[in-house]
Amino acid sequence: MFETFRAEFKYNWRQYLAASLASYGSLCTGMSMGWTSPVFPQLRLPVSPLPRVPTLQEESWIGSLLVLGGLFGPLITVPLSRHVGRKWIVMGSNLPLLLGWLLAGVASNLPTLYAARIMWGCATGMQFATVPLYIGEIAEDKIRGSLSALFLLFINIGFLLAYAIGPFTTYWGLTATGGILSLFYVPFTWLIPETPFFLVYKGHIDEASKVLQYLRGRSKEAVQPELEGLQAMVAREFKEEPRIQDLWATRGNVKALGICVFLAMLLQLSGIDVLLFYMEELLEKVGTKISASDGTIIMGVVQVVTSFVTPLVVDRLGRKLLMWTTSLGLTIFLGIIGIYALLDSYYKYDVAHVAFIPLLCLVVYMILFTLGVGPVPWILVAEMFPVKTKCVASGIASFMCWLAGFVWTRFFRDVAASYGIYTAFWILAICCGFGFVFSISPMLPETKGKTFDEIQDMLNNRSKEIKPVDV
Repeated sequence: MFETFRAEFKYNWRQYLAASLASYGSLCTGMSMGWTSPVFPQLRLPVSPLPRVPTLQEESWIGSLLVLGGLFGPLITVPLSRHVGRKWIVMGSNLPLLLGWLLAGVASNLPTLYAARIMWGCATGMQFATVPLYIGEIAEDKIRGSLSALFLLFINIGFLLAYAIGPFTTYWGLTATGGILSLFYVPFTWLIPETPFFLVYKGHIDEASKVLQYLRGRSKEAVQPELEGLQAMVAREFKEEPRIQDLWATRGNVKALGICVFLAMLLQLSGIDVLLFYMEELLEKVGTKISASDGTIIMGVVQVVTSFVTPLVVDRLGRKLLMWTTSLGLTIFLGIIGIYALLDSYYKYDVAHVAFIPLLCLVVYMILFTLGVGPVPWILVAEMFPVKTKCVASGIASFMCWLAGFVWTRFFRDVAASYGIYTAFWILAICCGFGFVFSISPMLPETKGKTFDEIQDMLNNRSKEIKPVDV
């Protein structure tokens, strides 16, 4: 497997480089998302930037407002995508990101901190709606899944940095580090090319040819068939201006939208943002004996290591297999954590001899999420839709993802406080169970290695078999 990957990388390194530079911003937003885990304990100390200790409700708002801000991302990117281009939107996502770090750095009250979280969320929403789309448009079919998985890899590196730096520095040290790292995003994205599709769409054929030659590492003649295919696609798909009604113009589009929205919401309803935002607090509540800060660092390392494996398997094992196996695993291990918490906090059983179970289950959770439930929805968004509707579809899936995430991150702690932390984990397990049932059903097709036309044939139930003609 690794030998094959190395051989592919030798010929496709320019595509990996462009995808990595575009995904670098997700490292910075990953830091902003993981920032709450080490910062919440610091906000309760005398050296806190706030004049008083925030209440449980106020901490829930600090955590959830980033996800609420994510709702604004698609509202910004979708109207601009046909006019500005993918590269400039990716670059522009750094503006709210930097503003968020600045506001967090000077915050001396809750409203300023709330505003910082909303800015971070806006940047994250813009990236989730645009970066997978950008990667899908620069990638060849055979490595599309591997390149798309880089986006999640960089997010997890950002989480690890927040978890590893936060416990050993001050509030301002962690915030300054995030701001400095975000400054590099503008020069990095300046180096990435615009997507060949967008250049063809705008009529810049010669420039699109040069970009294809660079990305593929081939001659002008060698990329000419791909360029002509893009021109034919644009001529076919954009005879009229795209409209939101195009999303339900065909049975295949409706089915693709339902699949991607469901899986994007499942991504959040599996509890990933809850676990990442409140990692230290949850490790204490479920009774694990390892220190919360050490536990979060272990979790971050597991995320990053698994993210390096994901590009190696996502184009080999397939989307459907990864989805049903990982969602089933999440159901089982979240349920086990719930049982452990019930015995420990409700029945007061002595579980000291198995105190390793919550951390072990969370480690397995992170591995499974990073392999399947996390990356697959965004890979499918980039694969399933015609180019005419892809931007709108990506925006809708992203919007629904953040909406589900906001509801859950805002009320998770309320559920845990009112009904027990075990109940909250069981709700997460049930949501993942629905994902498992959906993934093994015929409603989720396998798109591994298939061209866009083949995927459309599956979604529209079109058969390519040639029927004999009666004579």
